[in-house]
Order: sequence, then structure tokens, then C-alpha cells
Amino acid sequence: PKDINDVFCIDTEKNITDLGLLKCSSKLYCKNTVFITARGTVGKVCMAGRNMAMNQTCYALIGKEKYGQHFIYMQTINIVERMKKKANGAVFSAITTRDFDSEKIIIPSLDVVNDFLIKIEPLYESILHNQQEIHHLTTLRDTLLPKLMSGEIDVNEVEI
Repeated sequence: PKDINDVFCIDTEKNITDLGLLKCSSKLYCKNTVFITARGTVGKVCMAGRNMAMNQTCYALIGKEKYGQHFIYMQTINIVERMKKKANGAVFSAITTRDFDSEKIIIPSLDVVNDFLIKIEPLYESILHNQQEIHHLTTLRDTLLPKLMSGEIDVNEVEI
């Protein structure tokens, strides 16, 4: 849950090995799977920026009948916001499948959703690309800056 801070989750604090994945109850979920935190930090929503597993404090949502993951993500954001408003200032202790069962949503036709996805998917791919680039640059900064500050790397003779 603490790894969900943006539209996509592209990296996590903890990782699992292939052997660990075989021995746990999670499976490997595909890129764009929608995750929602259900316990602890409740109600955070993201899409997987790459294939990843999850722990027991989350739900994984995968669209049926070709309702794309970006549509599922946006519907989930709306549902969670409605749940928060219904809680009326109370803190969620958990979200259960029963909470989702009580929510009413409008499900448009596949044609409408497909028209929507044609327009929205390139925007989400740009968001993912930008998040990946930010992550890469942040990692470079965090690796190089301490070395520059300590003098381990000297750039005085570098010509620009």
C-alpha cells in the first residue's frame, strides 16, 4: 500500500523472488492490472506499471468482456471516492467485496468504452512513460549525488 503514490506503480520497496511467488498465495498480475488497497492504508488505487505480485492487503481488478483496464481504473477511482463520501469523515478500517457489491455503477456499451479507450490509452501510456523516466532519473540522482558530495566522483575536468 505505501508503494501506491501515483497512477502507476512501477517499483516497490519489497520484491519477491520467483521461488517466493511459487510458495505464496499471490500470482503474477499483468501490467495495467488495477490494484486497490483494502486494509491498513485503505482506498488507494493504481495500475501495475509492469507485471507484479501483490500482498494480502490489496485487491486486483481485471476487466471482463474487453472492458479495458484504463476504464476499470477510472471506474474504481470513482467508486472509491463515493465510498469515502459515504463514510462521512469516518476512517475506513477495511474495504471488503461486500462494499463493492453495494455500489451501483453505470456500465456503458462496449462500443462507447472502446471509443473512450482509443482516446485515453495513449494518454495513460504517456503517463507511464513519464513515471518510468522520473523513476530512472531519481535513481540516478540518488546514486550519483552522494558520490559527488563525498568527492568519490570528481567532475572538475569534465568538458561540456
